[in-house]
Amino acid sequence: MIASHGREHGVLSPRRPLETRMARILFVEDEQPVLKRLLKYFEREGFEVRGARTGAEALELAALFHPDVAVLDVMLHEGPGGMDAMDGYEICRGLRENGYEQPVLFLTARSGEADKLLGFELGADDYVTKPYSLPELKARVQACLRRAGGARRMYSFGEVQIDLDQYTITHPDRVERLSNRERDLLEFFLKNRGRILSRDELLKRVWDYKAGIATRTVDTHVLTVRKKLGDNAQNPRFIETLHGVGYQFIAQPEG
Repeated sequence: MIASHGREHGVLSPRRPLETRMARILFVEDEQPVLKRLLKYFEREGFEVRGARTGAEALELAALFHPDVAVLDVMLHEGPGGMDAMDGYEICRGLRENGYEQPVLFLTARSGEADKLLGFELGADDYVTKPYSLPELKARVQACLRRAGGARRMYSFGEVQIDLDQYTITHPDRVERLSNRERDLLEFFLKNRGRILSRDELLKRVWDYKAGIATRTVDTHVLTVRKKLGDNAQNPRFIETLHGVGYQFIAQPEG
């Protein structure tokens, strides 16, 4: 019988609404290098992430972390102390028994219909067959979140709410609309909070320009995004200018 770690009356505790925070992903993968790569990529892409290497860790983390989607490797190897490991199917069953109602996505090298049917019977929402690319996995995770009714990427900074999917910045007295490029720039800043970003890096990553091009495009767009955020370049709350170096997004979202 699977232990119900951290449950209240046999059900996982309620989660905070996704609209007020970043989407949370729980990854269950026993190979440390693979798990590290998944966590690094999805954190960089703007998700809040946790990782587990065993079934017991996964069930405990699910109760404490309240993920919006769980990504499970079907084939986990030998557990600690030589014990047989719980596989992804057993973890999925345990999550559902513990009251977890959010999407579950399986990572598997198995492509047989019987394996997929078993997963779906246990409550899986999708399968990704190995080998896979990280962008593909991200797209499948986002699809799971959308089907669950809450994939909007929203960030709350006190009275300022940023909704990347709706291209809006909401203030108590107004709503600012973002252009496609302004939204892409702001998303890149949010994914790289605290990092110093040079103009060359922004041109390459947001505009797909080659480095070294003489242009005021970045500065012009930063100025516009600042204005829509209600930011002050002389006393910045969101985007700080580091003269001769670049820019840094210094604010941290709530939650």
